[in-house]
Amino acid sequence: MTVKLDFRSSEGLKVIDSIVKKRIPQWKDGLKPHQREPIAEILDLMQVMYITGTGDGKSALFIVPILVHLEISQNTRKYPQFNVPIKKKPVGIVIAPTKGLANNIVKESAKFGIKAFAFTQQNISAAR
Repeated sequence: MTVKLDFRSSEGLKVIDSIVKKRIPQWKDGLKPHQREPIAEILDLMQVMYITGTGDGKSALFIVPILVHLEISQNTRKYPQFNVPIKKKPVGIVIAPTKGLANNIVKESAKFGIKAFAFTQQNISAAR
């Protein structure tokens, strides 16, 4: 029987850190300590409320889980098995209070190769 891990375990956290290092090399110091635990909880399908100031790295909480799923699904033999299903096509939904922030999230996501769309009236009209 194969032992499956939680992302919150020490080995699970190491996997997250290694994927961040591989997929986001521009983050030379990796995740901030206050980001690691909630990201692991999100990956373990727990409900998370995360409140912090502007510029503290909240975007990592939806970008990193998507990248973790993509990396593990594309390299299954390289990583241990986890207690949650790994998605080949992960989807994240972010609710933003302003159009400007929503559009900024789309631009930020694109930097990491994540396709995104801001459902604003202007963008939907342009897409039609």
